[in-house]
Amino acid sequence: MASAIEYIAGNSKVHQLNPLTKLVWLVAVMLIALVFTDGYYLLAVLMSVLMVATVAGILPKLLPIIKGLSVFAFILMLLQLVFWRHGPVLFYLLPGQHLPIYSEAVILGVSMGLRMMAVVLSFLVFLATTQFKDIVLILTDKLKLPYDYVFMFMTALRFIPVFLTEITKVKEAQASRCCQVDGGNPMVKIKSYFPVALPLVIISLQKADKLAMAMETRGYGSGQRTYFKQQSILPQDVMLMVTCVLLALAAIIVRVNGYGG
Repeated sequence: MASAIEYIAGNSKVHQLNPLTKLVWLVAVMLIALVFTDGYYLLAVLMSVLMVATVAGILPKLLPIIKGLSVFAFILMLLQLVFWRHGPVLFYLLPGQHLPIYSEAVILGVSMGLRMMAVVLSFLVFLATTQFKDIVLILTDKLKLPYDYVFMFMTALRFIPVFLTEITKVKEAQASRCCQVDGGNPMVKIKSYFPVALPLVIISLQKADKLAMAMETRGYGSGQRTYFKQQSILPQDVMLMVTCVLLALAAIIVRVNGYGG
């Protein structure tokens, strides 16, 4: 999971696009995925996201994440099968006609799983093909969002893989000292994570202190910001952004007319 939200260096056509273009694509995919509820439409959206990941050359590195998302999607579907009570009954899980499974529950569960995978994978593709500094640049310079909020959000996002790596290191260090950090019942697991939580808090405070000193030495907040690198928007970027907007509008029109629901 740590590598899933990190930038994957590459020279593909997707990497070369303007970050604003990829952001418009991300918003369009999320909007289309939220508009449709039909499984076939959502499957098409998911396949388009996988196609973009293939063009970017990052699909092999996303395969472990796709497997994890598939398990989570299956859990979502099981929850719908158990709690959704609409439509004709397909079959019963337990003898004596107990725990009925409804047809609409199956359709809803599959749709929710596909939607979740499409939205999450599109966000991961965006992060894997766009450097953090470029994301900050388009959010502040192009979209005119407050720099402080953008910096806060991107810093938190950037440090997720760092903290996941630190958790692994702390667990391995504590295990080498014969401290049990896994296994047992849930209460034992909660108690076993205390030796991991305390060092992690100390490490987090140290990293926050170093980050604050680094920001101060670079004059953060001392005046108007300037940018060393400005990415120009090429004609292909304009064409792709217009295409994404038109596809999103077409999806809304199709849904309003009663299709894809």
